[in-house]
Amino acid sequence: MDTKNKKNGNSEKLEIIFWNNLRKGDMEALGKLYDMYVDQLFSIGMHKDGKKDYVMDCIHDMFYDLYKYRSKLSKTDSVEFYLIRSFTRKLNRQYIHKDRYSEMNLHTFKKSLSKNYTESFEESIIREEHIQERSNKLEEAIDTLTNKQKKGLYLRFQQGRSYEEIADIMDVSIETARTTVYRALKTLRKHPFTLGVFIKIIFF
Repeated sequence: MDTKNKKNGNSEKLEIIFWNNLRKGDMEALGKLYDMYVDQLFSIGMHKDGKKDYVMDCIHDMFYDLYKYRSKLSKTDSVEFYLIRSFTRKLNRQYIHKDRYSEMNLHTFKKSLSKNYTESFEESIIREEHIQERSNKLEEAIDTLTNKQKKGLYLRFQQGRSYEEIADIMDVSIETARTTVYRALKTLRKHPFTLGVFIKIIFF
């Protein structure tokens, strides 16, 4: 077996391990799969659609769905095929948004995220030794975001607002609203645990 085939084989084994761990609720496994496939999915999306913001929205929404419906995920011999198939379906599907909205100041938003992580999941993660450390890291990561990025995340993911609505509320263009949310998520990915914690919070 040549070096290239050996690397491909190792990658396939890793992706199946990550997939099975994701099915058990492992947030880090979700992040690993995201890192492994985001570039490939983006290339496919740009080839099919050509709109960068829409493609990134579909990628993020698909990975959120993977975690939300993780208990329904089945075993697979090809994670790549599953993800590409799910992603192409997502590209052709219209977004469904919730209509409910209530104002929340940015300081309360940050505290709410940290509090929800500490309290809402205390029962299920009581055996973990570093819960407070992760909660603190989440707050630290959120502190690195701009006020607009914090508000954009809140409106998009906790209130389910469309980008058109976010643009109207924040008095910016729709393109700016999309970019603001995308950059906020990109920043959270740079901090250990935080993207996974954020995903967990917005679904429970």
